[in-house]
Amino acid sequence: MPSEPAASGLFTIPPWVPFVDALAQGVLDEFGGDHTARAGLTIFLPTRRACRALSEAFLRRTNGVPVLLPRLRALGEADEDEIEIAAFDGGGSGALALPPAIGDTRRLLLLAQAIMKLPIPPPPEQAAWLARDLAALLDHVQTERLSFDALGSLVPDDLAAHWQTTLDFLSVLTKVWPGLLEAEQAMDPATRRNALLEAEAELWSASEPPATHAGPVIAAGSTGSVPATADLLRAIAGIERGRVILPGLDTRMEPAIWEKLDAAHPQYGMQRLLEHLSADRG
Repeated sequence: MPSEPAASGLFTIPPWVPFVDALAQGVLDEFGGDHTARAGLTIFLPTRRACRALSEAFLRRTNGVPVLLPRLRALGEADEDEIEIAAFDGGGSGALALPPAIGDTRRLLLLAQAIMKLPIPPPPEQAAWLARDLAALLDHVQTERLSFDALGSLVPDDLAAHWQTTLDFLSVLTKVWPGLLEAEQAMDPATRRNALLEAEAELWSASEPPATHAGPVIAAGSTGSVPATADLLRAIAGIERGRVILPGLDTRMEPAIWEKLDAAHPQYGMQRLLEHLSADRG
């Protein structure tokens, strides 16, 4: 079962307790006798695999007896159809006018072709590997909501000549790729995911949410490593019917150690999320 909330809407399940089993039992304890209320509950989990694991946990907790489950949603794969339905239902300004995400293979092909058109092109096989690197960089920058605008000023003057070679290569992303993407009438996957998560956060935090978003909501198991996801968690934690359940938050760590965690520590992600939620472990 979740511990007492550290702040309004915030809970944690200890690391020594099986997470999905504790979550399933908590939902059954609270909503088990009210099938309508349980069916109106929405639970966000990090992945579709986690959603399947929670479904199986419900069956374990009921000894295999089928029960009416809450709506299970994967945070990393926002449901565009449901957001659009909610927008039409009064929770937003209308359907999301988002182009489709470009396919991974198509993106790699276009990037490789662009690399081959550089003044000094690499061999085709190397261009393919470089395209993968550029795609990964693009995803990272967009996930973190950064931009390439300041690339030219990142390096001291005495290294400018060497850096210019790198800038020439990165111009595939800064100058060529936007036009290619526009011609494809598509979006990068990370940018599109951010837009869907932002729309989801807006709907859940609306003062008059649509019917599809009017029931209780739980976001469980995520540390908000993607900034857009962290914003959605903040929206859910801030509403009366919302709860965020952190996975295995260490509430016993000495404050002096907690304040000096580095990025390699397993609790670092939750430390950053708590800061984003304007909350602390206490």
